[in-house]
Parts: sequence; structure tokens; C-alpha cells
Amino acid sequence: MARDYNVKDTHNGRLTIAGCGLHPGHMTLETQSLIEAAETVLLVAPNPLSIQHIRQLNANTEHLGRFYNMGYSRPEIYRQMALRIIELVQQGQSVCVVFYGHPGVFVSSTRMAGRVLSERGYPVTMLPGISADACLYADLGLDPADTGCQSYESTRFLLTRRDVDNSAALILWQLGLTGEHSMDKFEPGKKGLAALSRLLQQSYPPEHQVCLYEAPTLPGFEPRKDWMALTDLAPADVNTITTLYVPACQEPSFAAERLAWLGLNEDDIRHWDEYEEIEV
Repeated sequence: MARDYNVKDTHNGRLTIAGCGLHPGHMTLETQSLIEAAETVLLVAPNPLSIQHIRQLNANTEHLGRFYNMGYSRPEIYRQMALRIIELVQQGQSVCVVFYGHPGVFVSSTRMAGRVLSERGYPVTMLPGISADACLYADLGLDPADTGCQSYESTRFLLTRRDVDNSAALILWQLGLTGEHSMDKFEPGKKGLAALSRLLQQSYPPEHQVCLYEAPTLPGFEPRKDWMALTDLAPADVNTITTLYVPACQEPSFAAERLAWLGLNEDDIRHWDEYEEIEV
């Protein structure tokens, strides 16, 4: 029988979307308490420790990762997940959907379900989680406020026109899916990394050092931090979770006319340099 998602149950269903981070040590106390209080928990997590931890918090936990094994395309996987979320909330249940990392970053199903349910009058809230970008900043010792930071999904960056600012850091997500335009596979397109390397060399020197980064999904493990020249990117070994970090290659220049708007000159802001040596 087809499911009718336009019929609202008389019970008061609600949806909480939470992020559990990349491993159990990342979970906030707020997220933990909402998992414990939910009638049903729906889960997508990358490692058995996170799965076990969440099932210990709430035995009524269903793993949505099963949809990855059903032969669907990626868009259909996310649609099926969203339909399952909607189904349970419209049955009147208090549902907590838990995704690894941040539940609103590169997670289509939570956005689809949340939008539908909000439009139909169901309460929907989202709690943040520690995501791969937070791990990258910590593991590579970066402050995005230093040079500034550009952030794109790798294939969208490759296939759309972007003005690259090479005086700011560049982060490209889902490197392991670069050029995979069909959305049916979980691997790079045949020419994806070579095309991306070619594009980046229009803005950066060929010998510019870039980093293949992967945050650890188990506590106590080291992140992947493989530095290489940009010209070595095309044959690199990447996974679906690999992120490309491209440091800035030049200093930004001050805009004289904007300084003039404030009655300033470059000498007035020399103190911006945080990396002057200090005496200890």
C-alpha cells in the first residue's frame, strides 16, 4: 500500500535533527539527552562505536544506512531516508534523527524531511555537531579568520565558474567523488581529479603544496594529512571522505580606497599581524 504523507496523525509528532560528530567522543550532552528521550532514533553513523553508543542510549534505534545497500542512486537514497523520517513523524512519534558530523552539512535527507514537516506544521529543530571542517581546523592548526576561507563541494567547484581568491585558503569537500556527475557511484569520475588539478593550476603554481585530509572516525586514531604538490593530485589515492585543503599562495592587498573611507592607511593596521615573534 502506498504511503500517504499528506494525512496528518492526531498525535503530536516532532522531529529533532542532531549531529553526533565523527566518533562517540564528539557527542554533546544536549544531543545525548534528546536521543535518550526520543520515541524513535534514526541513525546514520560511519563506525560501529558510534552505532553501539547510540543504541545504548536508546534501544529503539533504526539504522538508515541500510538504504546505501539497496542499489539506489545517491539522490534516491536520500529521498528514501527522508520519506522514512516523514513517515514516523506523521505517525505522531517524537523522532530524533542522528547523522555523523553536522546533520545539516552535506546531508540532503534531513533538509528534505525538515522542509516537508515544517510546512505541515510539525516542530523541527536541529542541533549542531562537530563536523569535518572543525576537525580540519584543529588537525591542521588553521584559523579560518587568518587568510579567510573558501569552501566548495569539489564537483560543483569544478563544473561551475568561480572566482578563486588565491590569497585565501580553499577547502574542497567530497574529493573522492570529483567529477562523478551521474550520482550513481561512490568514486571519482574517470577524469575528475586530473580536471580539478588542471583547474587549480590556473590559480596556483604547479608546485604549490596541498593537503589530502581525512578526519579520524574513531577516537585515538590519527588524521590523514598527506601533503603533495598540486601536480601530483591527479593520480592520488582518495576516498569519499577525503577533503582537499589548498593554502593561500600570496598575501592579500589592501584596498586603498576603502582605507580612505575610514580615514586610515596601511600603517594604521600593521598590528593585524598576529605572528610577530614574542619574547618569553
